[in-house]
Amino acid sequence: MAASIFSRKNDLVYLIHFSIGLPLMFLVDLQSLYPPHLVPPFMASIKAYYISTYNDQFFISPPPFFKLYMWFELLYQAPVMLWAIPNLFRNSPKIPLVLLPFAVMVFLTTLTCMVEYAFWDVPRQQKIDMTTLYGPYLALSAYMIVDMYLRLGKMVKTATAASAAGGKKSQ
Repeated sequence: MAASIFSRKNDLVYLIHFSIGLPLMFLVDLQSLYPPHLVPPFMASIKAYYISTYNDQFFISPPPFFKLYMWFELLYQAPVMLWAIPNLFRNSPKIPLVLLPFAVMVFLTTLTCMVEYAFWDVPRQQKIDMTTLYGPYLALSAYMIVDMYLRLGKMVKTATAASAAGGKKSQ
C-alpha cells in the first residue's frame, strides 16, 4: 500500500499547488486564448480585478513570447497537472519522471517573465508586487527540480544495483 499523501510532505505541497493552480490557470491565465464571446462575465471580472490590482503588463500588452507560454500552459502544463493530482495521491513511481521536465519548464518560463518585467518602465513597488506573485512559482519549481532529480537519481541507483546483483547471480 502506498504511503499516505499526508506523510509525503513535498507531494502534499505539490498536490495543493496543482489543485489551486489548475483552476486559476483556466480562470485567469488562459483567457487570452478563449474567444471573447465565450468568456463568462465572472471570469472577465476576475481578470479585470487582477489587472487593476497588479497592472500586470503581460495581460495588458503581452510580448510575443507570452502567448506561446499560454499555449504551453494549455497543451503541456494543464495536462501534466491533471495527471499529477491523482498520481500524487497514489504515489506513482512515474511522478519524478513527469514532474522533472514540468518543473524545468515552469522555472524557465517564470524566470523569463521575471527578467522581462524587471526591465519594464513601471514603479519599483509594482515590480516588487509582481515578484510576490511570480516568485513563489519560481521557488517552488526550483525546489521541485531538485526534489525530482534526487528521486530519479535514487531510482537509477536502485535499478543499477539490482541489475548488477542480477548479473552476478546468472554467472
